[in-house]
Amino acid sequence: MIEVACVCVGEKYDPALYVDQLYKGVLANVSEPFKFVVITDTPEHPYYNTIPCRTVQAPNWGNLQGPREAWWYKMFMFSPEAGFTDKVFYCDLDVIIQGSLDKFLDYGGNRFAICQDFNRKWVRNYRVSNSSIMRWHAPDYYNIWKEFNDDKDAFIKKFLGDQDFMTHYFAEREELKVWWPERWAMSFKWELYRGGLVKSGTGLDENNNWPASPSMYAVPEQPWVIPDECSIVVFHGDPKPWDTELGKQRIR
Repeated sequence: MIEVACVCVGEKYDPALYVDQLYKGVLANVSEPFKFVVITDTPEHPYYNTIPCRTVQAPNWGNLQGPREAWWYKMFMFSPEAGFTDKVFYCDLDVIIQGSLDKFLDYGGNRFAICQDFNRKWVRNYRVSNSSIMRWHAPDYYNIWKEFNDDKDAFIKKFLGDQDFMTHYFAEREELKVWWPERWAMSFKWELYRGGLVKSGTGLDENNNWPASPSMYAVPEQPWVIPDECSIVVFHGDPKPWDTELGKQRIR
């Protein structure tokens, strides 16, 4: 049975809101039975008694600080200690699910499925991965954890976050990895907001505030344009879902 996983570490995400909206999104959009798993530093949170889920105590890596902390705890999913023994489908908490997830569950066979980083919009043949959405067969990829954990402190110092380590890991194992089709999971701020940016950039204005000028977008008169194939809207960096009208409509 597929296990759907998320990581909720630190104080940024209230489980009763963000784990809940993810769970409800999965429940509404996966047709086969699944188990829901949360890796968390607060397994005693009362919310987890309100849904059928397995909580896993996150390790205490006290040397991590700031937003990078939560990123790196995603690596613990690949440890045998996390308890995954079959197929795992992972989503970040700052995504909005709005279509069927069934197509994600078997795509690429037993290869490790992950997003191509959204800089793909600007850089041809961009080789960096984005770990917002992943699927893997757990026993086949325990070695990800072994390589990371054998030199954890050095990797954390070397790389900005977990997805940079994943890019490093698969650089010499390209045959084991597959990227999702681009239109299945899309960047809100670069690809969907007002039809997507038409010029390379961050989507921020001259004062580093979001959004950029309407003239930077393909369809400035519409708040967003989401293709039918897009099942997951990804919010990487800023803005976050709760800062947008789309998020305010979908996150209750």
